Amino acid sequence: MKVLRTICILMLVALAAGACGQKSAGLQEGAAAPDTQLFENGMTYLEKSQFIKARLSFQTLINTYPDSEFTPASFLAIADSYYDEGGASNLLQAEAQYKDFLIFYPTHEMADDAQLKVAAINYKLMKPYDRDSTNARKAEQEFKRFLQNYPDSELTPTAREALRDVEETLARGKSEIGEFYFRRRSYGAAEARFSEVIEEYPNYSMLDTTLYRMGRALEESGRVTEAVVYYAKVAEEFPFSDHFDAATERLILLEQPVPAVNEQLAAERSANLREEGSFNPIKSVWQVFSGRPDIYEIARKRAEERELAGEGLPPEIVSSSNVSNP
Repeated sequence: MKVLRTICILMLVALAAGACGQKSAGLQEGAAAPDTQLFENGMTYLEKSQFIKARLSFQTLINTYPDSEFTPASFLAIADSYYDEGGASNLLQAEAQYKDFLIFYPTHEMADDAQLKVAAINYKLMKPYDRDSTNARKAEQEFKRFLQNYPDSELTPTAREALRDVEETLARGKSEIGEFYFRRRSYGAAEARFSEVIEEYPNYSMLDTTLYRMGRALEESGRVTEAVVYYAKVAEEFPFSDHFDAATERLILLEQPVPAVNEQLAAERSANLREEGSFNPIKSVWQVFSGRPDIYEIARKRAEERELAGEGLPPEIVSSSNVSNP
């Protein structure tokens, strides 16, 4: 989180330059104000990974000088200290601190960073699709909150891609549960899971499989008319699918018309296709990381690279009313 600390330091030093000059008018020349000294001490400890000492300095500043210009950055720095220290319990402490910052400073210029870090923490803690989905669901919620509250943030492109990855994990998990019930001929339970995937995750990369299985579950339950709808959807929108021929055959056997391929929808569906085990929307960026990537660091790195290149924000998220390219 050194990038954020650097930003905070530069921002707050600029603020303090004028304010501290007035505060220290009656002090010995060169003497730092107490809140400034506490903040500088905390940052020094933090850079040396002396997390407990850093948190003590920042918390003392917050408690003693709640109106200090360094107080917002101290909230963030405490959260960063937990984040950097690592481990599940520390990440949860960091999450709580970032959320406190958002409560106390909802309009702060670093609020989007704090919200993305909350999402990033849950992304870090997210388990594979066949394990507990608690953190995946929390990550989904927090990424959606970020995109809703900060659509014009320079961090938005990466947040959007990360959300897609989270949704893929959740959809895969529900789909596999549906497959489990389908194989055991529990068609009602299978239908319920497949229905959730179809309704909640329309961009799921293996939606064609879910649609076909949904049709089979309904047909096996004697609900042929409903099954035909799903077979027809596969035939119309997924000509590249491994289930295309099977869906077409089911329609013919059921004496139902086979719809023509909708080229536009097929192209859109094909764009969502990913090879199992090889796709990641941010793969090219996080190859340098080991383990699950740090989404915030990637988002910030991308934003800095765009700024250096003079590119600004991608066109799709630029609002002409309040955002301009650098």
